Amino acid sequence: MNQIEKARLEIDSVDKEIARLYEKRLDAVKEVLEYKKANALPILDAGREDAIIEKNQKYIQNKEYIDSYIDFMKKVMSNSRDFQQTLLSSDVVAYAGVKGAFSQIVASRMFPAEKKLNYTNFEDVFKAVVNKDAQYGIIPFENTNSGLVGEVLDALLEYPVYIQQVVDQRVEQCLLGVENATLKDVEWVYSKDQALAQSKVFLKGLNVQTVAYPNTAMAAQYVASQNDVRKAAIGAKENADLYGLKILAENIEENISNTTRFIVIGLEPHTQGNRFSVCLIVKHQSGALARIIETIAQHGLNMQSIQSRPIKNRPFEYFFFIEMDGNLEMKNTRECLKDIKKVTQSVKYLGTYSLKGKDD
Repeated sequence: MNQIEKARLEIDSVDKEIARLYEKRLDAVKEVLEYKKANALPILDAGREDAIIEKNQKYIQNKEYIDSYIDFMKKVMSNSRDFQQTLLSSDVVAYAGVKGAFSQIVASRMFPAEKKLNYTNFEDVFKAVVNKDAQYGIIPFENTNSGLVGEVLDALLEYPVYIQQVVDQRVEQCLLGVENATLKDVEWVYSKDQALAQSKVFLKGLNVQTVAYPNTAMAAQYVASQNDVRKAAIGAKENADLYGLKILAENIEENISNTTRFIVIGLEPHTQGNRFSVCLIVKHQSGALARIIETIAQHGLNMQSIQSRPIKNRPFEYFFFIEMDGNLEMKNTRECLKDIKKVTQSVKYLGTYSLKGKDD
């Protein structure tokens, strides 16, 4: 046995002991977290961490190792905080909007027992998942009338999250007004831009002015607060009960099969399902996109959709969202993605999932 083999055996032995002690340490961290939760204490206690490092570095006998040990302990502390944050976010679901938003309705249907956190916008939901304030995020992704939600596609490219589930929600839009209002009274209609677009034929018949709002439930909340017969909101019928409004008209969307596809995002990728998607940026070469499409076909994969989207802060440059049948358990899928990388600037795997209907 030579020198390096002996050293590696020693490292293996030490690593085994570190693993045992690591488990023991995290068992104690769980107890600390329970105390912090019970006493509403923050996860980070900077003074405590500094004191531990100051104390423990004295155990290092070889002074040559102290700086490295301090760096190691800082990483241990960071790992501990991350572990605690993961436990805190377990079974927490984030959505954008207020109570009554379609995202909240879907979140309650998919995760009835989990704690719900609401955020102002889609990006904050992504940040909540990335920062481990929530385990999952519920995001509207595509509508049968208005297509993909561009800002969500941007966030999927930007943030390190994966699509874990997909669910389709039938969207029944209603015009909601205050108690004494009639259709003839309405002059202003407030709602999410997609909801306004889905109801444009009905609204044109009313000859009203429209105002885009962050989401449908917030629009309903605003109309209720104004108590003005001239103002109405478009949203789910659940908002009528929530905010004391009256349903002035039902099913006002142009397409009676109006459906929104929602995605569940998380930090861990799924590999099983019947469909997967990627975002990619093609090289600036003639025929690059054609070669990508050809590569997909050569591997026997069925491309369900391909859509382009402008890249933020890069004028007149675009990335592509591609959805295909299959999953990462399939050999041809893995080989296809490997070959696609050869003809792109970048490829981001977004996740594998099974499509589920409303009643699944």
